Amino acid sequence: MEDFLLAPISADGKKVLELISIDPRTASQVMASLPSEEQIALVSRQALRDPKGAQELLFLLKDEESRDVVEGLGDRTLFRIMKAQSSTHIGVLSLMNPERIQGILDLDQELFSTRGITDPQAAYQWMVSFLEEEDAVFAQLLGNLDIRVVASAFQDKVRGPGRAAAIGEKTEEEEEKSFPADFLVKLDRGELKPDDLEVPDEETLDVLIKIHLADEGYFNELISIMLREDDLKARTAEEAFDRIHEQVGDMTAVTEEAEEMFIPLEE
Repeated sequence: MEDFLLAPISADGKKVLELISIDPRTASQVMASLPSEEQIALVSRQALRDPKGAQELLFLLKDEESRDVVEGLGDRTLFRIMKAQSSTHIGVLSLMNPERIQGILDLDQELFSTRGITDPQAAYQWMVSFLEEEDAVFAQLLGNLDIRVVASAFQDKVRGPGRAAAIGEKTEEEEEKSFPADFLVKLDRGELKPDDLEVPDEETLDVLIKIHLADEGYFNELISIMLREDDLKARTAEEAFDRIHEQVGDMTAVTEEAEEMFIPLEE
């Protein structure tokens, strides 16, 4: 979803920006009185200059009104707002349609690098930023995320009991210890729990517990993917680029036209 032509900002709209830090109550009243098109335009423009401030504009409105504004925002605008908040709690998440979440994350060049791989740390930071969401919101977000992107966030962190490393070369002895029989049985039966894993810190465990509480089947599939697929970083990036291509459309005609217009320098 892209930003459309933005409505002009009236004197009242500019007044909201002036009042928000000194008189939030009046700013809220003025913001609520603006036409919806101008509310969307105001948040969109503020997102270019101050993404955190754009979120504060949304919080001036009641939840239902804020949801209407968020629905009218382009994906790039929402991405700017979310990225500015991603180290803490992304308040706008509860206001947006969960079906948009993967399309917005696809815009993150830190997550899907130009080298054609997925950055596990960036994927992990996104998952941590979702941690404070209410269970229902978290479950909806989870259901709309590419499970392999989520798996890439934890693949280098999660270990089975006695497992020397999640990824990498292991000796024959280490290989035998990597997947104890009872661990594999639980995995195959879909009965694996977060406590069955070795994780490096409480934060990682908290996210995995929340995933398990949201959807046990999803959790077991997630662990299975992490332990059995070795090309997640490249594969998830390829799939993201495919999704972006589907959104943008076929660029062949544009490329051919550009090539025809290009005049090489004479040697």
